[in-house]
Amino acid sequence: MRVKWQVVVASAALTVVSGCTVAVSGSASPVPGQGPVAQAVDACSLLTPEQVDALGYESPGRSVPENKDHDQTAMCLWNTKDDVEPSAILNVGYTKDMDFNEFIAGAVPKSQPEQIGGLTWTRYASILADDCVLYTILGDRSFAYVSVSEPPLEKSCELAKAAIPQAAAHLPGGQPAPPITPTTSAKPEPGGPLLSADPCAMLKPDQVAQLKNISPTGEKDTSSSVPNATYCLWDDTDGDEGQKAFEVWFGPSTPVGEWPGAKGVTPAETVDVGGRKWGLFPNMGGLRVTCGATLAITDTSSVQVVSGFIGDDSKTCDLVKQGLPLVTANLPG
Repeated sequence: MRVKWQVVVASAALTVVSGCTVAVSGSASPVPGQGPVAQAVDACSLLTPEQVDALGYESPGRSVPENKDHDQTAMCLWNTKDDVEPSAILNVGYTKDMDFNEFIAGAVPKSQPEQIGGLTWTRYASILADDCVLYTILGDRSFAYVSVSEPPLEKSCELAKAAIPQAAAHLPGGQPAPPITPTTSAKPEPGGPLLSADPCAMLKPDQVAQLKNISPTGEKDTSSSVPNATYCLWDDTDGDEGQKAFEVWFGPSTPVGEWPGAKGVTPAETVDVGGRKWGLFPNMGGLRVTCGATLAITDTSSVQVVSGFIGDDSKTCDLVKQGLPLVTANLPG
């Protein structure tokens, strides 16, 4: 199957930046002796800034122009807002002069057609496992699509169908857009026993000494990627290979399933330490040499322990497992 169009979408989705096409006043004039000049399609115009905001995405979107040589429709991509979960990329595409069957290049429908926003939409397969794409045929050489990628597929389809009635209102034959309740999923406010606790106090000097190839003193820092999180890092002492640093993370506003690398992933193992059950994640975040363990403190706060090993995959989680009883004994609450 030819998949150039989907590769373009994937590439664009990974580099979404702000900025949309700039409208130029006036209209294009035909060249003498030729037919009318085709007007460029701006897919970003299929959703207003107000609709984008209510759906939970950031404006402006990134406009990608049509490129018939590469079977690429005009499209626009939006990232979810920082306070909306799950993070996702919304992509709306539209063309007025492209053959649909050539565009999908033999892809088969993945769902029965359904009426949404006054138009008939059908989901087709994508090369991206988490990408839910629904198409509507508007004419002999005109069609549009709405897709959402990055969350699990079921959630992607739910988000795509939420956006379709808003986009359909700007397409030929579409119904007026229904009212939409703004999508927000603000992070919990930091709280619980972790808020005033020190992650570096989770290992006492005599306990650190039990962990091989780890420096005796930890360094505390604030996370730049996890809101309100702090962590303590005990560096490794055996060079670039072998043991990795040992880290204890406090997330006073991070539910246990929301840590990067563990989000949406089922723990490979549960480690019971005195009745407190840690979820273990070998190859955390897809990194073969990194192992993590997470533990809920409250419904909206949790702890994470991270380490790893370079050069021997069988040792990736050894130090994490060794350290969990030590950390657990010092946890607040």
